[in-house]
Amino acid sequence: MSSARTVDVGRGRRLAYEQWGDPSGAPVVFLHGSPGSRRCCPDPQGVARAGIWLITFDRPGYGGSDRDPGRALTDTAADVARLADALGLDRFGLAGVSGGGPHVLACAVALADRLDGVAVVAMPGPLDEVPGAWDRLGDRMRPTATAARTTPERARRAVERFMAPSVADPSGYVGGGGSPADRAVKADPTNLAALVEEMRCALANGAGGLADDLCAFWRPWGFTLDDVPPGVRIFHGAQDRRGEEDFFYLRDHLRDAAVTIWPDEGHLGIVRHLVEVLGAIAAPASRSPTPPTDAAADPES
Repeated sequence: MSSARTVDVGRGRRLAYEQWGDPSGAPVVFLHGSPGSRRCCPDPQGVARAGIWLITFDRPGYGGSDRDPGRALTDTAADVARLADALGLDRFGLAGVSGGGPHVLACAVALADRLDGVAVVAMPGPLDEVPGAWDRLGDRMRPTATAARTTPERARRAVERFMAPSVADPSGYVGGGGSPADRAVKADPTNLAALVEEMRCALANGAGGLADDLCAFWRPWGFTLDDVPPGVRIFHGAQDRRGEEDFFYLRDHLRDAAVTIWPDEGHLGIVRHLVEVLGAIAAPASRSPTPPTDAAADPES
C-alpha cells in the first residue's frame, strides 16, 4: 500500500503524506532527514511483511507540503498530532532519521501520552548542549548558523543559494561519496534510485524546507535532552564518523536510552535497517471509529 494525500494542519497549510505497508498493522510515523521527503521508505516490501502501517510526510517546505518560514522544532508536534488525528490514530510509534531526529525528540516531549515508542537514527545533537558542536560546524557553516539566531532570513537565503545546484539536479546531491558502507548502499541501483527519487520530491519546490530545518536546528531547540521521556531507541552506524560526538552525547544524556550500533553501516544505515528500527517501536494502537475525511489528493511533487 502506498498513497499520497494531503491534510489540513491549520493556518492555511496543507501537509503532504504517504502511507506504506499494512493499513491494518501497527502504525508508525516516520520523519525524513534534511533534506528528505515523504518518499523516504527504502524497504516498502519489508514494511508490509512486518505488519507495519508506515506513515511518512513532507515537513513544511519540502515536497508537497506548504512552507512555514520561521518554524521551530517544537512546531512539528502539532503537525504530527493533526496528521495522526486525520488518520484516526490514538497512539502510534514515532521514528526519524538524521535531521528528522531532533523533530522526533520534540514530539516525544509534547506527545508523550500518544507514543508507543520513539526511535532516532544517525541524528545530530543540540548545538548548545554537545561539547564542541559549534566548532565542528567549521568556518564555512558557523557564520550561517550564527545568523539563524540573529538574522534568520539571511541564513535561509544562504542555505538556498548553496543548494541551488542540487535543486537543479537532485541526483547530484545524492552523489557517490560517504563512508565505505554508504558507498556500498548507493552502489545498489535499487537503493540509489530510491534515494534520488526521495531527493527529487524533497527539492521539487526549492530548498526552503531544508533552510527552515537548518535554522531550527541552529537555534535553541526549545527543550533539553533532560525533558525527553526515557526509553528512546538510538540507532547508529559505526562508520558514521561525522555523527560520532553527537551519538555519544545522546547515548549518555537521553534517559534510559536503548542503543544499537550497526558495525558495518554509515550514515545511510536506515536503508538496510528500516524494518528493524520500525519493529523496535511498533505496537498495535486503538483508532477512532470514524477517521476524519478531509484529506485530499496530494498535488504532484
